Amino acid sequence: MATSAAPLGTVRHNLPAFLTRVIGRERELADLQARLADARLLTLTGVGGCGKTRLALELARVVMDHYRDGVWLVELAPLGDAELVPHSVAAAVGVHETAGQPTIDALGTRLRTRRLLLVLDNCEHLLEACARLVDALLRTCPDVHVLTTSRETLGITGEIAWRVPSLAVPDLQRRPPVVELQRNPAVRLFTERAVAVQPHFVLSERNSAAVAEVCARLDGIPLALELAAARMAVLSVDQLATRLDQCFRLLTGGSRTALPRHQTLRAALDWSYELLTESERCLLNRLAVFAGGSSLEAAEAVCAGEAIEQQDVLDLLGRLVNKSLVVALEDPDCGGRHRLLEPVRRYAHEQLKSFLIALTRCA
Repeated sequence: MATSAAPLGTVRHNLPAFLTRVIGRERELADLQARLADARLLTLTGVGGCGKTRLALELARVVMDHYRDGVWLVELAPLGDAELVPHSVAAAVGVHETAGQPTIDALGTRLRTRRLLLVLDNCEHLLEACARLVDALLRTCPDVHVLTTSRETLGITGEIAWRVPSLAVPDLQRRPPVVELQRNPAVRLFTERAVAVQPHFVLSERNSAAVAEVCARLDGIPLALELAAARMAVLSVDQLATRLDQCFRLLTGGSRTALPRHQTLRAALDWSYELLTESERCLLNRLAVFAGGSSLEAAEAVCAGEAIEQQDVLDLLGRLVNKSLVVALEDPDCGGRHRLLEPVRRYAHEQLKSFLIALTRCA
């Protein structure tokens, strides 16, 4: 996707055209439109593969008419140097840099009287640089609004954080009928993507249980569902369901034009894992032993020791929640429980096993 743009006033956006439609996000889009109307900075957070970018771009497309000077996308995933962030934004909005003038100052001067929406996609590896730039723009440009996607918030004044949830999945305990499954967001996404590779595929009474199992075991993560559906070119849905224990070997082969970390489920989680500190990785790995989630007290009892003090578990757990790798359950009846989405738990469990094997070999 290109991020460069013609000068302001000649075109109104640089958003890419998508070849597939957004599925199962109608309620989220309505909520986000309302929030963006009241917020100067809105950050979409969530685990890798949950659909932050797709949702943000669809939101930007829907609200475009509210910004007379357009909507401008800046893709930060390819950047490895934080100093390039202001230059990438300047290129996207058509601001020409002047020798001797800091790029952030040039942006502030040029955008001071503009009403536009700036979309910064994939900020998590450049948080400090993004935070400095966005804070400066919001303070000097009263009609500039910013929409960001990141696995962690920017952490600046005025930011509204909105966690992108996984798609709702079927209740396997209740075995809903086919007509109800057809309305389930995760099933809708899986089915549509499956038909793209297997045109004769139809959700039916015979395969509905397997489809529901696939969607539930992948916890409704859109990337995982799309990668699973792609396997329908060579597997039946029943075969797919029985092989999910090997999900990281199975869920590969994403679009050749996608970012490398969106071509396999493992790569998506590798990206998040590599951004953690050693202590955060250690706690995440240990949390994998809780298949159904845990209370804070259970996490403190089981996960403390060997490089993690019991009194540090709360802080580390909070950081993992902020980085979208642990889900804080919102039901007040749960008593402050936390859980890992199942693909994340399996990934962390693999990391824990690898660590224990290496430890045994060194002993």
